[in-house]
Amino acid sequence: MDESWFCEQINNLIIQENRLSALSEIRMRLYEISDTSDVQLETLITDRLLSAPEFMECLNCKNEAKEQCELAADILSICMSHMSFEQNTLPTILEWTLTHPRSEIKSIVFNTILKQLERQRNNKKPVQISTELLIHILNGLKEEDCKVGVPAIGILTIVLEQHINEEGIKNKLLNMLTSDEIIKCRVYELGVNLAKQSATMLQQVEFLLDRALSELDNDDVLFQVNILEILVALAEQNHGLLYLENRQVFELISRRVENVDQNPIDQLLIPGIMKFFGKTASVQPQKVIVDYPHMIQCLFESILSGNISILPAAFDTFANLTQTKQGKQLLDQNYPVLTKVTFEALGSYLRNLSTDLKNRAFNTLEMVFTTDSSTAEIEALLQKWFKNLAGEESMQFLMDYCRNPFPDIKVACLSFIKSVCLHKWGLLALKNTAGFVEFLLDRKIEFDKEAKYKKFELISLLADSDVFDMQINLQLRTYVNEGPYFVQSIFDIATEGN
Repeated sequence: MDESWFCEQINNLIIQENRLSALSEIRMRLYEISDTSDVQLETLITDRLLSAPEFMECLNCKNEAKEQCELAADILSICMSHMSFEQNTLPTILEWTLTHPRSEIKSIVFNTILKQLERQRNNKKPVQISTELLIHILNGLKEEDCKVGVPAIGILTIVLEQHINEEGIKNKLLNMLTSDEIIKCRVYELGVNLAKQSATMLQQVEFLLDRALSELDNDDVLFQVNILEILVALAEQNHGLLYLENRQVFELISRRVENVDQNPIDQLLIPGIMKFFGKTASVQPQKVIVDYPHMIQCLFESILSGNISILPAAFDTFANLTQTKQGKQLLDQNYPVLTKVTFEALGSYLRNLSTDLKNRAFNTLEMVFTTDSSTAEIEALLQKWFKNLAGEESMQFLMDYCRNPFPDIKVACLSFIKSVCLHKWGLLALKNTAGFVEFLLDRKIEFDKEAKYKKFELISLLADSDVFDMQINLQLRTYVNEGPYFVQSIFDIATEGN
């Protein structure tokens, strides 16, 4: 098998009736070549295929030629995986696919380029593409379909660092900021991705970041929320946080919250603003909890209001605020009463909210009680917070949810209990809750696969602890050794009955 065989099959693509069989043969042979590691043959065939108008015609999908298009797309994907960025002819070869009218085709090319660049970067190899190919990728930002726009952001995040100071590239990016909000957001996200890399890189993309900040005065509230979402990633870096502070972004946003009564439309911004401050607090808790009390007050008010439209964002923000040890301590030191009332409210919400919000509340609590490392002070703090949920009977309260007939609630509750049992006081609370261990060990009452596995994870954690007596420990170990989906045989059950 050589290049001439492929040329013959490409010629067969001219005849409509021969296309399916020819495409099937080509695809099968390309897989075979991949196994032989004949790089030179791969390159020759890839160049020939992607330069053939006959093959490109097969990518023009019509309803009656769906199978043909799928085969051609598979072949394109295989060919793309064999391409090398060192090829000078690459932009010319790919031009048809990079400018193809079908976004699905462009998506294959963009995603394959992204994977190859990520692989090169991970292998510490130099990552470069030609200016011609770079222009095609930049044009991908303007594609309506996110299947093209999103990988374009990924590619440019990797390769644009070396080109960002080129006047033509800057002008192209600035021209995109005269487009609609979707394209603007892609450009701003790209700017933030680049700025995160280093303080030097941030300086080079300030022309994009400053434009993004100016959008916070936009009349479109939804657009402002999207901008805040994008800027969160910048606040997670020290040099990014410094830039935002110098531009007084935190003060600007905080004032919007303080003066929300004067401009009721800003109420719609509250979830996005909370998310921004919450994500920042997950890495910079001191900055948010101490310096912006109005934001913390707004968070507590949002949780305690019971407004179901804002509760999801409030739950997530509270989880982010308490994600670090410092965040937990600062919240308890500065807002002990409000924190206590919030946990009491969460306990109440678990009784009264809709199923999806109950699950969200459980997920929040799981994040709060999950810690990578701990101290005696943190352990005492978390134990106090746990008791605030439902008093001394908090574990019994949770056990009732483990009996819930809805699997998703049961799974969410078991996940939370597992996070509580990462702590010695949590293990003791479960041990001292009458019937809880027996309930967990009873396989006959569980039918949902995910719930079975979540229960197995919890029991595995209990089995590794030292709080149970020898008999219970043996039962826990036996359960773990049998696995999550063990079913006792009818014979064994009958024997037990006798």
